[in-house]
Amino acid sequence: MKRYSHLISLYFIIIMYLELWHRSFIYGSIWNFNLIYTSVFSLIWATIFTFLSSLGKPKTNKIMIGIFLVILSIVFSGNFIYMKLFSVPFTIRVTTLASQAFEFLNIFFLVLKQNIAALLILWLPFIYYLLRIRKMNFEKTYYYEKKKILVIFGISILCSLLILFPFKNQEKSAYRLYWKEDDLMNSIRTFGLLTSEIKDINRAIFGFEEELNFNKRGDSKPKEITYNELDIDFESLTEAEKEPINRSLYEYFNNEIATNKNEYTGLYTGKNLIFILAESFNSLAVSEQLTPTLYKLTNSGFHFSNFYSPVFLSTTGGEFQAMTGLIPTMETLNEWYKGKVSLPFSIGNAFGKVGYQTHAYHNWEHNFYDRDKTMPTLGFPNYLACNSGMEELIDCSWDLNPPSDLDMMKKTVPKYIQEESFITYYISVSGHSPYNLTSKKRNYELVKDLPYSETVKGYLAAQIELDQAVEYLLEQLQEQGKLDDTVICLVGDHYPYVIEVDKLNELSEYQRDELFEIHHSEFIIWNNEEEKTTISKTGSQIDVLPTILNLFGLEYDSRLMIGHDLLSDAEGLAIFSDMSWISDSGTYVAKTKTFTPKKEVEQDYLTNMNKWINNSVIVSRRIITEDIYRKIMESIGE
Repeated sequence: MKRYSHLISLYFIIIMYLELWHRSFIYGSIWNFNLIYTSVFSLIWATIFTFLSSLGKPKTNKIMIGIFLVILSIVFSGNFIYMKLFSVPFTIRVTTLASQAFEFLNIFFLVLKQNIAALLILWLPFIYYLLRIRKMNFEKTYYYEKKKILVIFGISILCSLLILFPFKNQEKSAYRLYWKEDDLMNSIRTFGLLTSEIKDINRAIFGFEEELNFNKRGDSKPKEITYNELDIDFESLTEAEKEPINRSLYEYFNNEIATNKNEYTGLYTGKNLIFILAESFNSLAVSEQLTPTLYKLTNSGFHFSNFYSPVFLSTTGGEFQAMTGLIPTMETLNEWYKGKVSLPFSIGNAFGKVGYQTHAYHNWEHNFYDRDKTMPTLGFPNYLACNSGMEELIDCSWDLNPPSDLDMMKKTVPKYIQEESFITYYISVSGHSPYNLTSKKRNYELVKDLPYSETVKGYLAAQIELDQAVEYLLEQLQEQGKLDDTVICLVGDHYPYVIEVDKLNELSEYQRDELFEIHHSEFIIWNNEEEKTTISKTGSQIDVLPTILNLFGLEYDSRLMIGHDLLSDAEGLAIFSDMSWISDSGTYVAKTKTFTPKKEVEQDYLTNMNKWINNSVIVSRRIITEDIYRKIMESIGE
């Protein structure tokens, strides 16, 4: 290599090599129109790296090239593993989840092992550099060569600006993603990982706020219908607010249509509630033979036949959705982890306000995902977990098996079952991966002869422990005469995403895809006195909270949540982490921007739905980061 200007081609080829493989590993597709954007922006970075690699002496420049290749390899391989763990890209703005992942080193190393070939591919450019470094000849960079680099840089910058403007007004256009929207997942799909991560760093340093884009409400609500809403004067809040961000938020709420009260409103008024966030629970684990109690609860009471548990940031994202009715982002969770935000409608606070005794139990570390701070914000100040008292009741060690859900039930049910009115929140852990080493797993004898792969048998064995815990719970409620007066709610935090889809399909009655159907699950709402009621409306974890509040007749304002009561007449919707979605009217795939209708829809249905979903992410984030609930509740004297 006699001229450093040749480095532009080398860097460009390496960056595109990494972008294409990363795109293939994450999205499964490579060749599409977005490659034009990725190529032009990759050329920009190639010229920058070339210029920086030509400023020093030959030996120094040789070292600089190696440093840049190491950085590129870390960025691409690190984000690849992060997305495998959390289903969202890494952002420099929040690092909390990354640190939490390393607390489960067995899971981290399992993901590394499963993807070792992909990681090797992403590190090949640096390996090639190490093998060829002695044969590379780095001579002095002449002035005219540096001018060539700068000219190429200028041309690539101009091209990048020009290609952004076509289709600028389309949904998720390159222009909007680059200048107007904070959607890292779709940005990576459009511009590539390198451009998107550097843009993310820029926004972390200088800040960035998206604008809400909504239409003014022109219709009036029918007077004969009552709604789940509070008497909030949003117009006065807007006029008094000095922050433009909050002003637009109040205006947005004022333009939202509240969900209606319905025949199920207050059905469970006065009853107790036991809510279980079940680790990696999925409809695949429901079996009349292996998990008879879960089967019973699923096939009686309310049955939501089109319910999904989309993976947003692992367990903590599933918990946040179910507890708040909002969409999680890393920035949102990072603020929530501080434990200072007001959440008046979360189940602990909502039930506690009307006199219920509140309890929360977890059979793993009390401060994992900062639950020692978030539990009080959810209304559970007496939260008990390992290293905060639970270790005195059960074995909290984690060798081959996570701590037992059954043991947790046995030791905690007596603490509240005699109370007149209680709400108890369980966060289970027995269903957690890894599912290998099956022969040493708890309940292995019950699954060893099944015609499944060892990993799948390990998953089923783990879910049997949850089933036994729920069975014990029902028995105790029956013995104490509390069964009829208690409602059981159970929802999974996410599907067991460390297991490959083809293996999970061993359990499925139909072929599940990786985008939508792998997330198809169950939301259990069960009471001993109620017969089975099937609800076909599409829903997801963000709908859990408003559905429960409506069933128990508790006051809340449905305009202040993204999720909807699944028993209302609001259209059903499930939103996924890449901003794909399923509604009662159709299915939208974000990576291809294709909509498949289930029935005839209005001409602007797709545009309005994508606009609403984009607003929902912004609103969810601002509610938490701006502590909006506190300001609203103070305005009505609560």
